Amino acid sequence: MTFNNSILLIIKQNEGIDYNDLFARIASRYKNQSSANSALSRALKNLISFGQVKNQENNYYITDKGVASISIEMKEKLVLKLNENMKRPLNNLEETVQLLIVLSQRSSLDGDLLVNAKENASFTINDIRNIRKKITKEKAFLKKMDSLIKVQEEKLKELDFNDSFEINFDEKIADKVIAFSKEKKIVFELNDKSLIEKIPFPNKNKSEIIVEGEQIKQMLDLLLEYKLFKATIYVPKVKIRLSRGKAKIFASYETLCDFLKD
Repeated sequence: MTFNNSILLIIKQNEGIDYNDLFARIASRYKNQSSANSALSRALKNLISFGQVKNQENNYYITDKGVASISIEMKEKLVLKLNENMKRPLNNLEETVQLLIVLSQRSSLDGDLLVNAKENASFTINDIRNIRKKITKEKAFLKKMDSLIKVQEEKLKELDFNDSFEINFDEKIADKVIAFSKEKKIVFELNDKSLIEKIPFPNKNKSEIIVEGEQIKQMLDLLLEYKLFKATIYVPKVKIRLSRGKAKIFASYETLCDFLKD
């Protein structure tokens, strides 16, 4: 529901409400009173100009046109969306539940909206009851699948299958790269020219920088300083993809455990 329609609903539920009371009801939505005041003043000005609200002696009343506007909002957006979702409720269950919550909350506050919803809803309480039955059945199925997948996960661990792990890219991970490489040659793959230009040693025109010894720490320090840049590090048996301060590490299961251990 738009802010204007929220104001309409508040006024409808509190006929003759004054500006201060109206302001108190919406102020918590904004970071400061100035923003709230500007938004409310603008909304009231628009609603009055559209003929949806009238101001009499500093009190606000909703007009028939305003009531119709709320009804249209209810019919065209909330109920119609629910009608569509209820055809395949499990496809977007979270949204369906949220819409049902909004429907029940608004309908309990406004009789007209409840009447409108009853007239236009293509679903019934029985349909909701059937959704619960489907969820229960799906829950049992998912529990069974979880058990089977867990067994396969453990078998793949035994086979030392490929694994991955995402973590913040920080000094601790940089130290692990240094320790794991044992100062042997590793490859840094960079795609950003501006980052390549900051490299303090030769080969800066190449997207693949091969370094060893102390140069490894220099490269890692550079990447720690410019965490928003993307890069890929190839350590023996380990690949580390850096992006926006995160490090996604790829290796076999046993190698990854060895790399991450303290």
